[in-house]
Amino acid sequence: MKKLQAILGVIIVLGVAAAATSVAVANTGKTVTVAAGPSCKTATIGVTGPFTGPAASAGIDQRNWADLFISYWNSGKPIPGTPASLKRVKLKAIHADTALNPQLAATVAVQLRSNPSVVLVNGFSGSQENVAGGPILRRGGLGFVSGSATRASLTDPSTPDGSVLSNGYFHRVVPNDNAQGAVDVTFLEKKLGIGSGDQVMTVDQAEAYSVPLISLMTSLLQKDGVKVDRESQPASQTDFTSLAQKAVAEKAKAVVLAGQVASNAQLFLQQLKADGFTGKWISTDGTFDSTNFKVPGAYISSFSLDIHTVKSAAPIVAAYKSKFNQDTISFGVPTWVAVQTMATAISIACSDGKITRAEARKDLDKVNLKTSLIGRPIAFQKSGDVKGGISFTIFQIQGDGSYKSVQAG
Repeated sequence: MKKLQAILGVIIVLGVAAAATSVAVANTGKTVTVAAGPSCKTATIGVTGPFTGPAASAGIDQRNWADLFISYWNSGKPIPGTPASLKRVKLKAIHADTALNPQLAATVAVQLRSNPSVVLVNGFSGSQENVAGGPILRRGGLGFVSGSATRASLTDPSTPDGSVLSNGYFHRVVPNDNAQGAVDVTFLEKKLGIGSGDQVMTVDQAEAYSVPLISLMTSLLQKDGVKVDRESQPASQTDFTSLAQKAVAEKAKAVVLAGQVASNAQLFLQQLKADGFTGKWISTDGTFDSTNFKVPGAYISSFSLDIHTVKSAAPIVAAYKSKFNQDTISFGVPTWVAVQTMATAISIACSDGKITRAEARKDLDKVNLKTSLIGRPIAFQKSGDVKGGISFTIFQIQGDGSYKSVQAG
């Protein structure tokens, strides 16, 4: 019942939010409402994310960064990487909550596809959501740009995912899991002292993001002679007692969790420590959330950066705090950049005063930001990945719960 209510809620929100135009019907005096098509006066984009559910803190941060960008863009404020000479087309957003649920992402995709005013979509946040909803957006001719989905196959045309999504439809401004697997394993071995013969437990959360990432890391560790206990536990299962006891019993020198829910990392590591675990911990991406994961000493591998350490971004961070009455956890910073690429493509497409979904999608490949809020130039390869690549940053949680970068991406 809850799932049905959530899906109906998305349909209602999108239906109400859809841009519409009233026109008179000849000889009847009645009016009907029809959806407006794409417009260069104010272009409509979809902004998706897990605004509720177990990853809501990350999703809300993404939504906030998208909205902050749009306010900067529409008001003409300076934006890193956007030339002053670019004629900006104003944007408005339709927010759509996916709750990190692939079924809900598919429903959202249908609704956005069916709204002819929508020209591009920001999303999806989770890799599993792109697997489910991406093909639906493609069938509607919609391009989409994610600020967090890292599953490698999404941009690999030799895979079933990539053969559908990577041909000009799916784009991302974050690195992929092939890079993350290599970075994290190297950090474990070179920095944390994990070597041949040592015992490590690797754990996925039984979804399309973490399974291939943990499979890759497991194989890389095993190749170097590390003994690996490969485990899997769904994100919805939050009792880690069994895994914690097993890790302690087998004297694991490190535990690796690939996950999208920061509170799961908090519960798992707390349980490990309660059972006497003294080894190293590293977790990935979605656990980069200082409001929900704050165990001192833990390491986190993230595609994002701590925006508070970027001096040039201080006015933007201050604007974030003022607009939303809270601080950012930095997870959503790449979403600002994702929406920036969309805004730029739309403005390029509208140079002749007209726009279509196909134009906007194709003009994503013309985007060439010389710099960006994440400190990197942004242009897309044909596959949808960023040209030149982006790496992952390793953070360590400090005694006060703050995150300190110990290896720059």
